[in-house]
Amino acid sequence: MPHGTDGPQQGLFPATPAPLSARPLVLVTRGRIEYLAHCPHCRDWHRHVHLGTVTGPCGVEYELQPRRGRAA
Repeated sequence: MPHGTDGPQQGLFPATPAPLSARPLVLVTRGRIEYLAHCPHCRDWHRHVHLGTVTGPCGVEYELQPRRGRAA
């Protein structure tokens, strides 16, 4: 099968890379909640004020996803 055609293997190796994501730690400061994330690009720690799509000070955009809670 020539390259570039749809085949059964197409779903195993998608052409677009997976979006970068981080699972932040919750940091409670005086007056607000912040999220401390280990950047998937530069490997430094960045602070953000919301979850979702964020841009770090290094310029890379990534997704902040909440950590799973502990089971009761």
